[in-house]
Amino acid sequence: MTVTWERFAGNTEVFAVRMSFMPDPDDGYGATQEESASWGALQLWVGGHNLCAHTDQGEVLQGAHWYLLPLLEWVIMNWNPLLHEERLPNTNSAESAVAALSMWRNAPPLAGEAESLTWEQAAYDWWSRHTLRSARSGGLVPNVFIRRLRDLVEVSWNDDPAAGTPRGFTYSATSGRMLLDPEAVAIPLHEVVSAAIGHLSSLPAAGSRIDRLRAMLHDLEVVPQRDIRLDWLAGLVGHHPRGIASEHVSELTPDGQVRWSEIVAALQDVGDEAAVREAIAVDSTSLVIKGSCHATLLFSSLSPTVTESDVRVFAELLVGTYRPEMARTGLYEYVTNIQVDVRVPPWEQGYDLAESLHAELQLDFRDGWVDIAGLLRDLGVQVLAKELDDHAVRACSIVGPHHIPTIVQNTRSSFYESSDAQRFDLAHEMCHLLYDRSHGQKLAMASGPWAPVAVEQRAKAFAAMFLMPTELVAQVVADAPTLITELSGVDAAARRLRTSRRATIEHLYNLTFMTEADREELLKRL
Repeated sequence: MTVTWERFAGNTEVFAVRMSFMPDPDDGYGATQEESASWGALQLWVGGHNLCAHTDQGEVLQGAHWYLLPLLEWVIMNWNPLLHEERLPNTNSAESAVAALSMWRNAPPLAGEAESLTWEQAAYDWWSRHTLRSARSGGLVPNVFIRRLRDLVEVSWNDDPAAGTPRGFTYSATSGRMLLDPEAVAIPLHEVVSAAIGHLSSLPAAGSRIDRLRAMLHDLEVVPQRDIRLDWLAGLVGHHPRGIASEHVSELTPDGQVRWSEIVAALQDVGDEAAVREAIAVDSTSLVIKGSCHATLLFSSLSPTVTESDVRVFAELLVGTYRPEMARTGLYEYVTNIQVDVRVPPWEQGYDLAESLHAELQLDFRDGWVDIAGLLRDLGVQVLAKELDDHAVRACSIVGPHHIPTIVQNTRSSFYESSDAQRFDLAHEMCHLLYDRSHGQKLAMASGPWAPVAVEQRAKAFAAMFLMPTELVAQVVADAPTLITELSGVDAAARRLRTSRRATIEHLYNLTFMTEADREELLKRL
């Protein structure tokens, strides 16, 4: 088919887009004049995979062919949430957006009618803002999700068939996930989309719809967007019922949800200008915020219904830990920002990091347990206890070039009752402090249900291995008064290691000291 216009931008090994316009094979039948002019092909590369490549009735095609005007509108209308909104709707229970939406598209079976409607509307709205397929307008495009994930952009996909997919139609890239620098996505996407809009506006078929799209593109480039994007980063923005981002209107819910402006006001109430500026400073361009600030990193990992009381607590923490003269501690000798490796299970990477740190620290296990509190004290990490309204947050971590490395434990968490659980939380947060730094070596994360799943899984595995290193476990198992597959043996091991029975059982199973059947039986008896 004759190509009348084409634009390519990006790096196919990272992120790239190619858009082509061609004569409408249906000569405009069933489409408006403007839509007909936008008939063409889309190719989208992520990590070397062309996600639009597919086989249809035995023929291999490299692009998705359809009317592209709805896609252009979708990209521009949803630009800010597409590249800045992280928090998933309803629940945060899968590593990637595509997996989470597949699992939790429908409400839980026991939900009432009103709850089900609210749940499904929230899922649909989020889906509308983040998946390429929501802009297909009858065409066939791959199931690709784009969203923010702390300081990176996550692109995830699978080959679930869309409604109306004919038999014999399959995508070449079946499933995957990539974490990319925001600019690596924003720059090529904007280049291709803006060039396509410019071309369409020059055609005789251009009308009011393309004129509106040009105006939205213009506003996106010239109207200040920083505060709007910070709202999205912090997870505080409301949205239009159709899934189109509002201009800057966050819906304040009765349960106390706050907006970015209120967070800034809380910071200003409790701190001096330098501390507030450090908490909200971001690295941004006209297209995208590249690096998050402490406040957005922290609030994006909190419950969507964070209360005003907790906002005040966290504002005091962000300001109070701002101590440039005391920020550089012994911890920095071991700090390395290590992204979660999407190619291996998070627990495996967590175990490897813990074992590597054991070797670096040259810890002595002669006492039969790991003194995590003493180690953190020696590394200059401040440990605080604070009362939060959100019971689901166990602890949080704050650190930065001008902040004292700090771990905060929530006294209202049910886990705070147990000294063993407190020790586990300290090791968990140490993993965040050491390996989960963002741009500018910043970290602010609340460990709970809304923190990034893979990051939390890695930290949980790190804590288990750090507190229960293999050589120490082997010694404890050998010294156990009864078999380690008996509850009395587990109790003895847990007392010696100063860890909870459940964490000890899980770790012993992972280290192959017991079978899966043994593990299930012991957990059942707990």
